[in-house]
Amino acid sequence: MKFSDVRKIVTATGGVFLFAFLFIKAQAIDLNQHNRYITDLRQINERDTRMNQEILQISSGILNDYDPIVNELDALQDLQTRLKNTPNFIEGQERLELSKILQEHIQILQQKEQLIEDFKSKNSTLKKSLLYLPIAVSNLSVKTTTRLGGYEVVIDLNNLLKNVLLYSASDSEELNRQLQSQINNISQKQKQIYQDPDLDIAIAHAEIILQNKPQVDALVNQIVALPSSQTSEKLAQTYNQHYQDAQRTANFYRLWLYLYSLISLTSLVVYIILKLRKSATLIRQAEEQYRSIVDNSVEGIFRTTPSGRYLSANTTLANIYGYASPEELCASITNIDRQVYVQPNRHAELIDLLEKQDSVSGFESQVYRKDGNIIWIVEKAKAVRDRHGDLIYYEGTVEDITVRRAWQEALFFEQEQSERLLLNILPEPIAERLKQSNSTIADSFAEVTVLFADIVGFTELASCFSPTQVVELLNQIFSAFDELSERYGLEKIKTIGDAYMVVGGLPTPRTNHTEAIAQMALDMQEVINKFNSHNNQTLSIRIGINSGPVVAGVIGIKKFSYDLWGDTVNTASRMESQGVPDRIQVTENTYKQLKHKFKFEERGVIQIKGKGEMTTYFLTGKIEGEL
Repeated sequence: MKFSDVRKIVTATGGVFLFAFLFIKAQAIDLNQHNRYITDLRQINERDTRMNQEILQISSGILNDYDPIVNELDALQDLQTRLKNTPNFIEGQERLELSKILQEHIQILQQKEQLIEDFKSKNSTLKKSLLYLPIAVSNLSVKTTTRLGGYEVVIDLNNLLKNVLLYSASDSEELNRQLQSQINNISQKQKQIYQDPDLDIAIAHAEIILQNKPQVDALVNQIVALPSSQTSEKLAQTYNQHYQDAQRTANFYRLWLYLYSLISLTSLVVYIILKLRKSATLIRQAEEQYRSIVDNSVEGIFRTTPSGRYLSANTTLANIYGYASPEELCASITNIDRQVYVQPNRHAELIDLLEKQDSVSGFESQVYRKDGNIIWIVEKAKAVRDRHGDLIYYEGTVEDITVRRAWQEALFFEQEQSERLLLNILPEPIAERLKQSNSTIADSFAEVTVLFADIVGFTELASCFSPTQVVELLNQIFSAFDELSERYGLEKIKTIGDAYMVVGGLPTPRTNHTEAIAQMALDMQEVINKFNSHNNQTLSIRIGINSGPVVAGVIGIKKFSYDLWGDTVNTASRMESQGVPDRIQVTENTYKQLKHKFKFEERGVIQIKGKGEMTTYFLTGKIEGEL
């Protein structure tokens, strides 16, 4: 190796190291760390102030819960832990200085935490006595007025209570002395005139208040007086000073980085220009020969003869078809139509299109790889002709779209799944309308028949089984009901608990909806009978039917559902709820439509909630010979 080459290597290496050094120094400040640290500093000050306010509020009786103070203490400790992670651009003595101030703040917070614990203990005792003293005075007022000397004691106790309440809201030394005198006076009367255990309790509470109130006030003053805010402010000011120092240092190195980059870039440009001049002739010759391949090198590129052989190909095409090199691809494939395309005459179809259009794009086909595996490709090709219009060869590009086709097929499968799910929720005509338009779907139907059914005794049955068993039993019954609705061309609307709702005559109107509902009702009774027989149960079913006009539509924007509204629906529900177990109760309107085809038993006139008196009938069976 020549000395000049070694010098170049050393110079280049030194330049890289110098650039890296300047770059690292210029990027020393991590703004995410800085913003996080500043936010934590601001929060520690805010939370400390808020905690002091909450302590003052608790001591003054505005707040009664210590949880906010505990939460603030926990939050402050977390912030102190996070502040121990000083940003990386703060180094050396600056980092030690911040750590020292933070340690001072931690010690102050520990002192405050201990004072708060003492405050909670003293304040709780004070609050309990403030709570129980009025109760004790009230009890004594009731039972002592009838006893000798009791009236004077009551007056003294009420005066004591009034002064205690005034004293709890102030720091008056005069009230303190007055309370002490009142307590001594009442104690003397207790010994001389009136003795009662409840009076001892009242005096004890008053003495506790008198003793604890100054202690609580003193603790509050000590907590508020601790210099935690000043320490956090000092920490913030010190950090800001060090941050500005680090920023000035980074700016200094950034300036040198810009100067060095400018010099290096200028040198590089000069070097490139010299190199380009030296190799311009060679590049110009190679550029014309390989321009079409270079322009599309990310795809498989080919040239083929009219007879179906490869003239040339790039490495990408060889990889797509599973060959080790373009040379192997061109030598191995002598008949493109037979050896490459899965579908017979597919290559001939491509040639026919090129003869008609001269260029084709988006031509998708299945092809064989060398190992026999089948993949999907898309081709873009054109016919290359000479100046006389005679065909020379075909050239184009190939892209492997096997993964894309797999995604498309998966997407189509998911769309089918979504379609099936939608049809499980909504009737097919309604689902089609919902897909075509976002407008509200609501239709009026002049005549439909609505059925409500409720499984009587299922609630008691459910209490004897696990939740899974309950769902399995209910699913067994409702699945049979669903099969009946499918068999008779009816529309299941919904289930609520152990209730089932189905309608005939919508969304596609039909003339025999009443007969279909009646037949399903009779079959539903049979389903329950079979269920009882197979499961050794005694369930019964109560069914109500009514016919008339309704409004039907889709409600909701997320868990939407197809539902019915109108007096017909309400009446059908009343037929069920005020029916009889194991009977099918119908309205007079439904009875008139079915009386020639089904058997009925008149129930008579009954009182229907919201409707008044109505004549109803029990459907008992089908008239033999009727379809």
